[in-house]
Amino acid sequence: MRLRELKIKNFGKFNQQSILLKDGINIIYGENESGKSTIHLFIRSMLFGLRRGRGRAARMDTYIRYEPRENPAFYAGMLKFESGGKVFRLERNFHRQDVREELICETDGERLSVEDGDLKMLLGGISQSVYDNTVSVGQMKSRTDEDLTIDLRNYMANYQGESEHEMNLEEALRALKKKKKQQEEKRDVYIHDLEAEERQLHSRMNFVRGDLKNKFHNLEMTRGELEEEINDREIKQQEERAVKWKRTRRLAGLFGVWVFSLFLAVFCAVRFFKVTPFWERIGFVTAAIGLICVAANIWRYFWDYKADVPETQESCIQELQWNIGRLEEDISEAQMLLEDMQEEEQEIRMAMTKSSSYEEEVQAVGIAMQVIADIAITMQMEISGNLKRKISEILCELTDGRYKKVSIDDKFEMELHTEDACLCLRQVSSGTIEQVYFALRMAVMEILCKEEEMPVLLDEVFAMYDDKRMGRALKWLYQNRGQVLVFTCQNREQRILEKMGVPYHLIRIS
Repeated sequence: MRLRELKIKNFGKFNQQSILLKDGINIIYGENESGKSTIHLFIRSMLFGLRRGRGRAARMDTYIRYEPRENPAFYAGMLKFESGGKVFRLERNFHRQDVREELICETDGERLSVEDGDLKMLLGGISQSVYDNTVSVGQMKSRTDEDLTIDLRNYMANYQGESEHEMNLEEALRALKKKKKQQEEKRDVYIHDLEAEERQLHSRMNFVRGDLKNKFHNLEMTRGELEEEINDREIKQQEERAVKWKRTRRLAGLFGVWVFSLFLAVFCAVRFFKVTPFWERIGFVTAAIGLICVAANIWRYFWDYKADVPETQESCIQELQWNIGRLEEDISEAQMLLEDMQEEEQEIRMAMTKSSSYEEEVQAVGIAMQVIADIAITMQMEISGNLKRKISEILCELTDGRYKKVSIDDKFEMELHTEDACLCLRQVSSGTIEQVYFALRMAVMEILCKEEEMPVLLDEVFAMYDDKRMGRALKWLYQNRGQVLVFTCQNREQRILEKMGVPYHLIRIS
């Protein structure tokens, strides 16, 4: 990517200001407060937009600080740039009530959409965070090793988060974490509901079991009462039969006397009256028939007799028998209900076993997360190694071969290696620290901006550099970067470039 023209229509202190940019090194020179930082921010705002913040913080945000005092509704600009061999024109209106953007390919007249990501594609997919941490370098100050370590952590984090592959890994991890949490919540809710249902079922089963136990107890008691009543009735019948047997024996004795007397009377009558044999037979036959009739009546009396049972006792027996029948029916129904509950309990337990599917999915997600984490660690190690190699290469050129290697441990502590020594950052000068810091940015930019090389914007970054350091830095930029914008309030950069015979394009800001 190459910036070709800036047209600041109304932004900060500038109104209808045009700036033409070229390949190579562009020196944007101006005194302090001349507007160099405004131009720097304008380029960033054109590429990534500028929105007003919310709340009290919005009173002092970038949008408010650079909002033009005259005609603030016309808060706009235009940027021409080259990408992929084509020239594009990007126009924006930043006013919060009329935010607009327009992207047109001037080469073929195609109209593109910023909202749909066409501009980001032309920028090689880099984000504003990557831009701020690599491409756009603001004015730096002397830093302690602790401060630089914090920055290194931030840069590494930004790098790892913004790298295309790592970003996918991070997105995958976030998606899997979300999925795992959802499955765990579903599993917990599922098990909680089943456990609550099981507790309610157990409570009902315990109640039914208790009621069934009471019914069995009542049945046994009732059966005992019935057996006692029946035994009492049988005892009474036996007593009545014993009394009847006594009476029967008494009647039998009387019957014997009566029979003897009858036969004696018949015999005497036959002998006294001297009746014929025919009438004699008739008399004995008659006596015999009478005897048989009396004996039959006595026999029937003995065997057909039933003891008189009181009505109250009989009704009590009937009531007990009815209660037993009712209790047996209730017990049968309770047993059937308990069986149904036991089947329901089995169904709940089987349903609980199905929760293992949730657990299996949770475990599967966990395994996937671990695999991705391992891949991320491997990639980070590769990235870290590549980054250290590039930093070492750049720093070696910036220091004219003095520091040949840079090492970074897990805690982001940096060490600089010479041919015969290893130095930590607190052992080197602030100028060397700034060189390390600059090399870090350039190395990260080289890794991240593979698809589309971005112009480098340097805003007063060489304040801590001596002439030799600045010369080597400018030479490296000229040889390794297609377009560089140097914002400065001094003429050191011009003088050194001219001394080295490096061409540059000078832009004066008044």
